[in-house]
Amino acid sequence: MPLLLQLELQNQIRGPVSNGFQIFKKEAELIQNEYPGLKLDADEMTNAPCLSGIIQLESENGDVIDRYKLKIVAIPEYPTRFPYVFETEGRIPLNIDWHVYPNDGHCCISSFPEEILTCKKGINLRDFIENHLKPYLFSQKYREDNGFFLLERAHGVKGNVQFFIDAFKTNDLILIVNGLRFIKKRKEPNRVSLCFCESGQKFRNCHRETYRMLSIFSDHEIEFFINMIVRYGYASSLINTLL
Repeated sequence: MPLLLQLELQNQIRGPVSNGFQIFKKEAELIQNEYPGLKLDADEMTNAPCLSGIIQLESENGDVIDRYKLKIVAIPEYPTRFPYVFETEGRIPLNIDWHVYPNDGHCCISSFPEEILTCKKGINLRDFIENHLKPYLFSQKYREDNGFFLLERAHGVKGNVQFFIDAFKTNDLILIVNGLRFIKKRKEPNRVSLCFCESGQKFRNCHRETYRMLSIFSDHEIEFFINMIVRYGYASSLINTLL
């Protein structure tokens, strides 16, 4: 799916604007001693608080494997959305195939639904750096060294749709859309009921965990993802009968 369509869809569901700059700055001040290569500064383009400098990648033994020069920039929606990350030495190509948005150069750290779920569960800068940014950089280094990503996820809208394919354990986009519509009703079946996917299995043995995981999404977010999957299906000529 074209990048512009992906950005159009994601702009429809921006997180609530909070005091994200203040939260980011306070958290950055708390962790600066842990990341001596990073300096709290103001972004020259937006004047938003940012951490700029060096992130080290270390082995399990603590040996430095590599270093990346980058900038982590606060956005107003933080921490309901990830901060923006820019690699600043030109080492990672400005190409969506490298999981970098070419329109402004910020890194695609995870799929959009994964990002929302992560933020809804609660996130801070230390958690973001250790559990999301560093794995992204390790993945980039692996591709740089080997020519391909290890266990690469699809990028863009395709990667977002792949998240739901994995969650529902099916490639059937109609089943996924119907599943999301069922989740939006907010009526979880009891443990002995048959699953809403009509597999004939008990709900507890089929899509109960999927239901509970995706129930974290708001109704608006579920509608957004339904729309995304439908449009992806049309663009891919897979589900012309969905609407």
